[in-house]
Amino acid sequence: MFKTIRFAAIAATASLIAVPALAQSSPVLGTWATAVDVQGQKIEAEMTFSQAGGAYAVAIKDGPMPGAPADAPPMESKISDVVVDGSKFTFKRALTTPQGAMNLTYTGTVEGDKLTGEVGSDFGPIAITGTRK
Repeated sequence: MFKTIRFAAIAATASLIAVPALAQSSPVLGTWATAVDVQGQKIEAEMTFSQAGGAYAVAIKDGPMPGAPADAPPMESKISDVVVDGSKFTFKRALTTPQGAMNLTYTGTVEGDKLTGEVGSDFGPIAITGTRK
């Protein structure tokens, strides 16, 4: 009986030690005000990284496109292959534009409240920056 109690105590202690490791979250998680510069035009978006059930997700709310009417609907997009590893992230975005489909690959890192990275596109890499909201 004493061995059973000792084993239970060890198991309980081990589980308590493991909890902080599971509770830690990536500094990438949260909402970011981001911007890219495309041909001298600043395009802003709000990017939100979240985690649920061990999987990561990204939601992007695009700001108004330069030259587009203020009431223009947002472009449709689908985000996939989200990977968050510590302070680094990658994901793919299929974006439907008036000129046709664009496939984008986002990569970046977070340091404190600053996000830096790159958006890979058919037109070459585009720098992206952001600050935590």
